Amino acid sequence: TITYTQPGYAVGSFFGLVTDGLYRTQEDLDNSMPQFGYSVDETHTWLGDVRFKDINGDKKIDANDITFIGSPLPKFTYGFTNTLSYKDFDLSVFLQGSQGAKIFNFLRWQTEKMDNAFYNQTKAVMDRYTETNTDGSLPRFTNTNVNNVYMSDRYVEDGSYLRIQNITLGYKLPKNLISKAKITNARFYVSVQNLKTFTSYSGYDPEIGAFNNSIKLMNVDMGHYPNPRTFTAGVNVEF
Repeated sequence: TITYTQPGYAVGSFFGLVTDGLYRTQEDLDNSMPQFGYSVDETHTWLGDVRFKDINGDKKIDANDITFIGSPLPKFTYGFTNTLSYKDFDLSVFLQGSQGAKIFNFLRWQTEKMDNAFYNQTKAVMDRYTETNTDGSLPRFTNTNVNNVYMSDRYVEDGSYLRIQNITLGYKLPKNLISKAKITNARFYVSVQNLKTFTSYSGYDPEIGAFNNSIKLMNVDMGHYPNPRTFTAGVNVEF
């Protein structure tokens, strides 16, 4: 097994720190533990920074608190398909899904870091911690405290999903209409691929796979291009 400390993933596992919110009050700072040896001041650990859990109970936060924070492997995958017919109409529906896999949203890590004023960021950083927004959901902007960008469960999300993979509606022309043209069967159809995906994942598409076909980068989302939605119409003719 190959294990990485930063960004923190291994074959079949994600490893990192477990977060415990942000330092929001002076009381939080007064009760804080040393995090990777940094002092408690504005250039290091300060209000608006990420607070990590002391996993091994030694009253400090360091590499020994890195722990298992999720698996990119699903607990199970499933699919369901059926074809319904009524007179000359037929309807086919294919549902496909995955349950229990975790995704390391590396793209979100890049676009929510707030450690460089020259990097483009998502609009989510508008809700960062500031002196006037102490309830902000994201840490403060800082280019001195690297704790805020350590691999942690902040960036590991549930990748479960249910997708309407395909819906096809068809219609067979009546025999008495096509027999004069010596046609034995004629069917018109319309089809929609990737109609809708139900998921809580914040990225473009929860179906990530392996980046560059590397098993060591399974479910690491580095900006995976989403599956397109396609519409098809056609006709099947038999003579």
